[in-house]
Amino acid sequence: MSKFSLTISANDMASQIADLINSGKQLWYHLTAFSILNGPVKFLIEIDKDKIIGVIGLEQKSGHVTELKYLCVHSNYRRHGLGEKLLRLGVNSAPTKFVYGAVRSDNHTNIRNNFKCNMKPIGKYRGRGCNIIIFARRKENAKSSLRQKRAH
Repeated sequence: MSKFSLTISANDMASQIADLINSGKQLWYHLTAFSILNGPVKFLIEIDKDKIIGVIGLEQKSGHVTELKYLCVHSNYRRHGLGEKLLRLGVNSAPTKFVYGAVRSDNHTNIRNNFKCNMKPIGKYRGRGCNIIIFARRKENAKSSLRQKRAH
């Protein structure tokens, strides 16, 4: 069994996550290290040395539904597949069968990544200055996959 030691504190990590998400200036509110550490969202991160370069949040809304949120990649690390990697990891790590997330209609890269991760658009609404598309996916579990294979 592997053991890992981090050279960055939880507070520093939370601060970096908040700074990365806030750098996009797309939220109505400002995240802080305190809100990251004490909120309901669990974060999956990508790091380069001691620097957080990508993040996605998972918030379990009920026993059956998880929202993917705050997908963000540092501007110096974009166009290398990191956003798709984090999105796929978020979908696969969600503790529920149903996952969804909101994407701005002008974020063509994230829209493309959602399709690559088998997320489907299920609705949209008018946001601040643009449309917001809701992407969702029902995850297959091992038991339902087995039943489908036996039926063929």
